[in-house]
Amino acid sequence: MASFVVLVRTYAVWIYLVLVLGIFFGIKLLVDAQRLSRTTLFSLDQERATEQTYRSLVLIGVLIIGMFFVTVIVVLVAPLAPQTDSTILRGATSTLPPVVFSTSPRTPTQTSTALPPTETPFFTATPTIISPTFTRVATRPTSPASTPTSVYALPAPSLTAPPNNMVSYGEGQANAAITFRWNCDQCVLGSNDWYEVVISFIDKSGIPRMYAGRTQDKFLSLKRIYEGGGFEMYQKAKEDTYQWYVQVKRDPGNQPISPSSETWKFIWH
Repeated sequence: MASFVVLVRTYAVWIYLVLVLGIFFGIKLLVDAQRLSRTTLFSLDQERATEQTYRSLVLIGVLIIGMFFVTVIVVLVAPLAPQTDSTILRGATSTLPPVVFSTSPRTPTQTSTALPPTETPFFTATPTIISPTFTRVATRPTSPASTPTSVYALPAPSLTAPPNNMVSYGEGQANAAITFRWNCDQCVLGSNDWYEVVISFIDKSGIPRMYAGRTQDKFLSLKRIYEGGGFEMYQKAKEDTYQWYVQVKRDPGNQPISPSSETWKFIWH
């Protein structure tokens, strides 16, 4: 226990730093969850936002409790903990006798050795010349850089109607003429996949607005988005200009599995 208290007291600054960063991360998750809850129309996204809010609050609470315990250990427990500083024991130091070097120079003694009359060598060394051997390493031809694969499972849909920059008049167009259509021959949807039609505009006060509708068909009328969403969109856009695009998404998580299509415009007076 004493070693744990010493450890916490020694690294208290770093522990506080990690806990504060965790609290900021939890606050970011909470803000993101609140933003998602305010802007989404789907019950699945509302449930996900509620769950994320609960998790972020639990994370912030746990980290605050951790800071409280670290403060209690540093302020109250650490001063009462016994000191565990180890004493360095010194042993007996051995004393080496002094070494005395002679200052008088020594005269080298030459010893002559008589050679035998004849001396036959044991072998005759023959110089050998080693020629270097070159090994050719086969190299592969460099192929051109391959094209990186797409991160999406399906291609982007291709918009077909209404024509880009189409102009319509009257609120009745929401119930009749305006039907969004697109093509995607390679898009094979599963049971959890759908096309999401997203309509966006800048309202007359300068605030961006965005609404969406789902379908597994390759068309979706404005009536299903306009009346089903429970909002008023007619004559709310600045200069009566609206934008729309289509993207394939998948549950769970409302994750995109295709790029967004082109963004087309229509004017609705």
